[in-house]
Amino acid sequence: MKAKLGIVAATWAFAAGLLSAGGGHAQTATPKAEKLQVDLVNSRVYIKVTSSTRLGHDHGVVGHLESGTATPGSGGKLVFAMKTFITDTAEARRYVGLNAPIKAADQKKSSENMLGADVLNVDRFPGATFEIKTFDPAEGQAVGAAGLYNLAGTFTLHGVAQPLKLGAKLEPTSDPAVTRLRGSFTILQSQFGITPYSALGGLVGIEDKLKIWGEFVLRTPGARADAATPRVTR
Repeated sequence: MKAKLGIVAATWAFAAGLLSAGGGHAQTATPKAEKLQVDLVNSRVYIKVTSSTRLGHDHGVVGHLESGTATPGSGGKLVFAMKTFITDTAEARRYVGLNAPIKAADQKKSSENMLGADVLNVDRFPGATFEIKTFDPAEGQAVGAAGLYNLAGTFTLHGVAQPLKLGAKLEPTSDPAVTRLRGSFTILQSQFGITPYSALGGLVGIEDKLKIWGEFVLRTPGARADAATPRVTR
């Protein structure tokens, strides 16, 4: 009898050991990589703004981040410094696929219109945020490894929060402490309480839809931000 009880106790102890080690039907924690810091010097956001009329022209916009962290397998937060956004620099126009140059006076005017109270109103809303709730591998790769990822969370612009999902690619660089995250998505300005710019009774204006790209340089904690790091071109 004592021998049988000993066998039963040993069996239960073995089963408990399997469960505590993640065997059977026990739940295991989703693995995640270390938190990465966004390199604010070398990261960029680009936007293509499309004219809604023949009299106007398309614009390329570029802006910077105020802060940012990202953890593959977990989440993160990106804060966009809206007062840094500017229209029609040569870099921005080239990135979004526009070749024709823009006069300096037209560039100044379009930037003022974009940042002003009637559109982005950056004095009232100086920041936009993307709260990343999930940052999951999309191709079966290990968490933190290069490849496509599915990101989902909440994008807040102009004081209005909306859910956002996008695919992004994590790419290695020659520096093992540095990776790049590249992704894109579209939004409707009207969904964020923004009225698309229009002038001259509607003869000049822009479309509601914006195409937005993120080009982010990510560094492990303690890695030095290097202003000489080359930026990715599309």
